Amino acid sequence: MIKKLLSVLFILALLGCNLSLVKKKSVDPAEMGRQREQASAERNNDNLGSFIDVIDFNVYNADSEDGDTSSISIANPEKDLPHLQNPEETVISQHSVTIIIDYPLTNEYKFDLSSDTGFTRVHLLNEINKAYRKIYAEEEASATIKTIPIEKRKKLINRNDTNGKYGIWGHDIEDLMLAQIEIYETSDKKLILALITES
Repeated sequence: MIKKLLSVLFILALLGCNLSLVKKKSVDPAEMGRQREQASAERNNDNLGSFIDVIDFNVYNADSEDGDTSSISIANPEKDLPHLQNPEETVISQHSVTIIIDYPLTNEYKFDLSSDTGFTRVHLLNEINKAYRKIYAEEEASATIKTIPIEKRKKLINRNDTNGKYGIWGHDIEDLMLAQIEIYETSDKKLILALITES
């Protein structure tokens, strides 16, 4: 009887130790978000090819006396378009590009885009808007962990991680702002566009 009791106590003690280890290993969601943001900001795109140029998406702040600018909304660009600097300027004269979207995604999304006349800021912005809407819709359809509606979020208002096709973390599409696009050229002269997205 005493041996059985000691065995049970020993097993309970081991379970208690394992539970405390699990608790120590669990990461604060806010801290995890900060780490992911930092990693995204520090990512190195040298593997995409030779850096060619950067396209800015500056939106003038009409209320600013200093002519301050900000980036443009990806989800709702139409509200910022009247204040976007040089929206119809052809910023890429080549007829095809590959765009990489990796924020806030665990699994990046790539798509090819073609145009007989090259690409303006508005053209690129519209295609990026469509791609992000597709990504978020496919994520929700393929995830078993669904997005918690914003009104039901408790501690953080950030979007919870979902486990769909792209593994979206941290931000709803409405949070995302396009600041710049970096242009890279591969050895076979293909253009790769890397988005600089803020939230």
